[in-house]
Amino acid sequence: MSAEYRLLTLDDYEQAAFLEARAFYNMPNEHRTEQMRKFFPPDWTVGAFVDSKLVADVRTIPQARRMGNSTTAFGAVGPVACLAPYRRQGHVRKLLKMALELMRQRGQALSGLHTPHDALYRRYGWERAEGKKRYRFPPKRAQLRFQGSRGSVTPVGNDDWARLDKIYRAAIERRNGPFTRVEVWWREAVLRDHDTAGPVDRDAVVWTNERGADRGYALYQDRAAGRYVHWDRHELVVWDLVALDGDAYLGLWEHILTHDLADAIVWDTRPDDCLPDLFEDPSVVEKTAAEGAMLRIVDIERAFTTRPYFGAQPASAVLRVEDRTLPENDGTWRIEGSGGEMRAERTDTEPDAELSVNLLAPLYTGHIRPSVAAGCGMIRVRDDRALETLDRLFAVDDIPFCPDWY
Repeated sequence: MSAEYRLLTLDDYEQAAFLEARAFYNMPNEHRTEQMRKFFPPDWTVGAFVDSKLVADVRTIPQARRMGNSTTAFGAVGPVACLAPYRRQGHVRKLLKMALELMRQRGQALSGLHTPHDALYRRYGWERAEGKKRYRFPPKRAQLRFQGSRGSVTPVGNDDWARLDKIYRAAIERRNGPFTRVEVWWREAVLRDHDTAGPVDRDAVVWTNERGADRGYALYQDRAAGRYVHWDRHELVVWDLVALDGDAYLGLWEHILTHDLADAIVWDTRPDDCLPDLFEDPSVVEKTAAEGAMLRIVDIERAFTTRPYFGAQPASAVLRVEDRTLPENDGTWRIEGSGGEMRAERTDTEPDAELSVNLLAPLYTGHIRPSVAAGCGMIRVRDDRALETLDRLFAVDDIPFCPDWY
């Protein structure tokens, strides 16, 4: 049995569509193959071939992650697929390492993925570095206690992506974590759901104020939620909701709550959202702390070059970073911040703190403060003065959150 690890070619797409369907217990179909040919260039995917048969693959979609007024090239990983008879044989390990090396070569300083298998991906440097909150509530029991200024809701479709993008870009101008969306991402990943039977457009509306200005939008989709006696149950999933002011936020929720034939409304949103407090009875909302993406620093030097510095006074610290997968990151680094900019350079100086490359990601995004990480035993810090400096160095002015699924 011979194994080969390489980038896919166009001739491998039918095998890849079959693999990715069966690995996640779905049935392969022509739509999957067509989707791959149309949207995924072959050099985005690395595959493991055993006796010329594709048995595992890892895809990395290029993105740009925003933080403050800056963007960083980002590798969005997914899917990571392996046929059941070939699992636990090292194929995924080799493919993940290949994918990371390719990301470095292509200038993608950060990487992220969504998974329920934290332990697996921690071995290769990923760590939870974003959070989110999940709401679930019955619309018939949710009554708003505030009313915004008058406005109107207009249904829009896939061809209106640029109208939505204008609102979105205004909203993320100083945010920490969202992607800079391009047309194909809007059309195929945001406004459309590629389910097993084929593409389905999500419902979308724009909220416009009395002066005719677009101030928000919402994307949502009905999904089956089982059967109760003689009735089919349904949930309304809110995929994306952006409001540029309070009137738009209230207006969009007034619209969404008219969907009261749904048994429940489900929404994953920012950890600091306050929707339940807008209801007469906040207890109708089931609130759950949900998992955001696992992130990884792929290139330390490049990642800090594109990370803004939010401190008022200059700060610097020396970190000993352990990276067993990418030796280019392994070593001692001086991290500095001043004048709104950061930088990282190698040094032989005694470190102020020691940590794995895993823990560098949640510090980088501001998901965990260094003092909290040290207090939990996640990182080792020389003394309290160094800890104060690290807190200033990694401070952010917005919590990390990305609304996109990948």
